[in-house]
Amino acid sequence: MKVLGVGHYSSDQINSCCQFVCVPDQQLIEDRTFFVVLTNDGTMVGCGGWSFRSKLYAGPSETPNKAEQLNPVHDPARIRAMFVDPAYSGKGVGSLILSHSEKVAKAKGFTKGALGATLSGFSFYKAKGWDKVSEEEAILPDGTSIQVVQMEKCFS
Repeated sequence: MKVLGVGHYSSDQINSCCQFVCVPDQQLIEDRTFFVVLTNDGTMVGCGGWSFRSKLYAGPSETPNKAEQLNPVHDPARIRAMFVDPAYSGKGVGSLILSHSEKVAKAKGFTKGALGATLSGFSFYKAKGWDKVSEEEAILPDGTSIQVVQMEKCFS
């Protein structure tokens, strides 16, 4: 966000996102729906995943993590916490994580996905077949607002 968010968000918005949005979500790790991409020397260059829970982003640490579970019959899986080292942007890292997340969610019975894309991530998801549903103002815990694009995709 500190690099790829420039031009889309103000420095205050980027700082707030780094504090509340761009952080690992322990629940995804516990649910085993969080994936990382490592280089041959073990450097993490990307992470992200999906969730069968209703929570859209990690949020502050005092927020309860055990969000309501989604029903794959009528709820979309949530694509979550997708981040790529800017030095690896455009090299397939995000595509690998997104594709794997979609496949695993589909294997768990979900027929569609939903996500809240940052303005800097919108074009990536659009290129991967995700459709814009709406644009929203998200209010972060410190009161900072950011524009987010709600997107959906059918897993076929």
